[in-house]
Amino acid sequence: MQPFRESLKQFLSSTRKRLQQSASGASPSLVGDADRLHAQLLRSQVTNLQLRAQLSAVGRELAAARATIGRLQDQTTVQKSAAQARYLNREELILLPRVMNLLPPDGRLTVVDAGAREVDADLRWRPFPPARLRFYGFEADADEAARLNEVSSTDGAERHFYPAGLWGSTGKIPFEHNKAGGGSSFLPQNRAVTDRWKFENPTQVSIASEMFFPVRTEDVAVVSLADWATRERVTSVDFLKINVQGGELEILQGAGPLLDRVLGVFLEVAFVESYRDRPMFSDIDAFLRKQGFTFFDLLAHHYVGRSASPVAAQHLPIVEPKLGQLVTAWGQLIEGHALYFRDPLDTATSSMTTDALIKLAALAEAWGQIEFAFEILDALLRHPDVAGTPRVGEIRALIDEGAAAYAKHLTQIV
Repeated sequence: MQPFRESLKQFLSSTRKRLQQSASGASPSLVGDADRLHAQLLRSQVTNLQLRAQLSAVGRELAAARATIGRLQDQTTVQKSAAQARYLNREELILLPRVMNLLPPDGRLTVVDAGAREVDADLRWRPFPPARLRFYGFEADADEAARLNEVSSTDGAERHFYPAGLWGSTGKIPFEHNKAGGGSSFLPQNRAVTDRWKFENPTQVSIASEMFFPVRTEDVAVVSLADWATRERVTSVDFLKINVQGGELEILQGAGPLLDRVLGVFLEVAFVESYRDRPMFSDIDAFLRKQGFTFFDLLAHHYVGRSASPVAAQHLPIVEPKLGQLVTAWGQLIEGHALYFRDPLDTATSSMTTDALIKLAALAEAWGQIEFAFEILDALLRHPDVAGTPRVGEIRALIDEGAAAYAKHLTQIV
């Protein structure tokens, strides 16, 4: 376009000069050609301005589109981050809310927590709709029980905390308060074992004999689960969480027929005799298996080092990570928390009610047994009270939508 305009200007300029030099003898055709060329030049200038305006408009549209795409990408990133945070913070699970809504309107999950210290900070109960939760906590530390009753929220959940310990019988027994929070027990501490320990974490080392020892003993009220349930007219418990520093088997043995309807148990188990005569994991495992429970996982592994060692081995890096699967890397495993559920596909427990299966599916997801939760829902489709009814469609939709949501969730957190 630019060369054409320049040539036109030169031609018109020379033409005008010739016309001026010989105005009297100017050719009419030459004048007409000049006028036409001048008009063409004007039209080209107008066209050029129009093209520039169009290109400018297109540029503005592209800039706006890029800005919109950027905002959408930012929103997607925020949404993914928010979804990840809600899930990882246990504020929202995928199956649980809808699973709990399969219960009758007044249906609630009943939980008993023996050793309820700081349960208000336990994230595992956060996803449950408060109106679907009934919670009973026992804490031998009366001050902590009082604190829990004070902070118990008014969100619709039933929460009751008792300043007493659960045990295999009802009455009063000696309770040994420990300098270490959470180390108190109804059993005497075995210092011949524990004084050899060293507690280690990535930033700190503590010698057990300097911070883990009994400071005083007092008689504390205890009650068996069976006696408590009779007194409070509690006819069933769905889940038991027990962490009482050695008294776990006592509590299970004192549950009586109440244990028959319990769907899951999460309790501390020991591999060394840190308290005198405390039952070992093998004792508790044998008891629970006999009662129809199935072992699922061992969580919250607690390792200790040795006070006589000048090296904190837990702080040593392992060059090859897979080596940690072949040799121990953290010291001695002294305790853990074992997770047990009833298995609805086991012939011994195949007579579960639909409500029990629904609660079990919710508990399974809450404790991270996601595939087991889906397996329970699949079994629920074939339950005599569900098969052939409209509930099949509702449960099938829950399974399909839950599976799709988990597939999408994987893309959000990677």
